[in-house]
Amino acid sequence: MSDDVPLQLPRYVFRRANGSFRYKRNVPERLRPLIGKATLYRQLGDSYREAMQALPLVHARIEALLNDEANKSARERSLEIIRGALGDEVAEMVLAETVPEYSPIEDALNELGKDLHKQKMPTEVVQQVYTGKLKPDVLTLAMTLDQYEAYKSDSPKAAREIGQRIERLRTDMKSVFGHQKLKYTPLTDITRQDANDLRDHLLNRVSANSAVRMLGVVRTAINHVIVEHSLTIPNVFTNLKIKGAGASKHDRLPLTDSQLTLLEPAFSGDAIAWALYVTLRDTGARVSEISGLRTKDCDLVAKCLHISPTPWRGLKTTNSQRSVPLSAEAAAALAKLVRDKDPEAPLFPNYAKDRGADSCSAMLMKRLRRSIADRKLTMHSLRHRMKDKLRNTGCPEAISLAILGHSTNTVAANYGSGYALEVMREHLEKAWT
Repeated sequence: MSDDVPLQLPRYVFRRANGSFRYKRNVPERLRPLIGKATLYRQLGDSYREAMQALPLVHARIEALLNDEANKSARERSLEIIRGALGDEVAEMVLAETVPEYSPIEDALNELGKDLHKQKMPTEVVQQVYTGKLKPDVLTLAMTLDQYEAYKSDSPKAAREIGQRIERLRTDMKSVFGHQKLKYTPLTDITRQDANDLRDHLLNRVSANSAVRMLGVVRTAINHVIVEHSLTIPNVFTNLKIKGAGASKHDRLPLTDSQLTLLEPAFSGDAIAWALYVTLRDTGARVSEISGLRTKDCDLVAKCLHISPTPWRGLKTTNSQRSVPLSAEAAAALAKLVRDKDPEAPLFPNYAKDRGADSCSAMLMKRLRRSIADRKLTMHSLRHRMKDKLRNTGCPEAISLAILGHSTNTVAANYGSGYALEVMREHLEKAWT
């Protein structure tokens, strides 16, 4: 063995007698009838360097193959076998249920089914191939989560976020229901008691509001497949009773004027931190809305912010897209950052990225904690403070909702272009004093 080849090769890699490198993977026994092989081989290259370059991709593809085979339904596997052995046209005829009786195609399907039986393929696969009649997949909780995840994964960022949520749910569901029930029990056999059991498990692990959010994903996923598959079953995850859930005045406390006086030195020494802080303080906007602004979103002539989606940051709701008046102090702080920048450029470049708002929040929180240790006081407390200020100065609720970008519960509220900046400014100026 040459000097550049280590004595111990990575797992699944071995060197052949001719000096080349090969990937060798034993197929788990339960998957051998499905894959048709006991061992999988892939050529990696003639040199150690080539092998190490090829290894990650080869390993990932083998892992995906084994995982896919383990997760395929009998219907999917039957159709793939028919397509591979007899061609696309026969597969489409089987899908359309148009295979003629006593035809050569039916004979070919019969023979293929017999061969699969000899290979000890699963009975449900053999039967579907032999008869040329596919059975509908039994819709399970696992399939429900998979289909909902696929539906919601319309961008890399969305795929990552929904994937993480679904994976956490799968882990909790396995703890409550077990792997077999999650994967094989028909959705029609999942009961209200099952839903309550999952709720109770989550409440032992997370807060009531977190449990509401997690169960909401399950409920929405089930509603999705009910619509997509034209089912007439009830959604047993609807209207679950969760004690302690909902908004509470003690969840986040608003910051007082005296606390703001304590905070200001922690932000005033840095132009970016100060611009973020004073803008959040005087608009009540969310951290993500401000940290994700473009230069052109700051209208210093009209002294307002235009909050809308940007290439690096979306918005929480449709109502979040709005224009908000700026105080003189916030406008002055932002003017220092806008100078000589391209209109399309991010106003806060360090946070114009995936999870940029989280980074911005962490930076701001680090400064806030220099002066305030109370865990119920956070940067979001500035938003609570503005809500209270607007309420206490007599601002109508509808205008308060428009300023803060909260959702409304009426269709009529979505008509028109919203309140004029002058109207919002009139009420904000009372809150600024």
